[in-house]
Amino acid sequence: MMKKGQIVEIPAESEIYRAEAPAFHSKRAELVSKSARRQYSLFDGFLVGEHDGADRFRLGQRKGINVGGKKEPLYVIGIDEGDNRIFVGAGSEHPGLLTQVVRLGHQTDSFDDFSGSEDALQHGVQISFVPAAGDGEIAARLYKFDGDYFLEFDRLVPITIAENPFVVRIK
Repeated sequence: MMKKGQIVEIPAESEIYRAEAPAFHSKRAELVSKSARRQYSLFDGFLVGEHDGADRFRLGQRKGINVGGKKEPLYVIGIDEGDNRIFVGAGSEHPGLLTQVVRLGHQTDSFDDFSGSEDALQHGVQISFVPAAGDGEIAARLYKFDGDYFLEFDRLVPITIAENPFVVRIK
């Protein structure tokens, strides 16, 4: 029998999204910090329901949350499988659904056609990112530090953008 878990709504106006950005000592430190997933807690929002298992949800999911009575649909913005808790935000423009930096790890197959130097990648290479499920290109800069690739977008993008197939065009 699965233990019921909590659904916690995080308001878009939460202090979490207004925190002052620290001064970074390097571009790598900035990218690592900005690409880190937010860690929400029960005390960051308010309880709005229960679910049957955090493992049944994924970031950005809208269907199956089963919490009604809201002006806007709820989306999963965080998952804590250890505490069997999911965090949701109202509306498709909720700040918990958006990011400007994505850490890709060691996904080198997407960048096979890049012939530039490691030094160029540490300073950022202008690219066009084409999501498989999206419409059009998104301007970004590609970085590589210690084998990890990062994409820094010119605008906010969905946190799930790099979880699906994509194409990168080096400019």
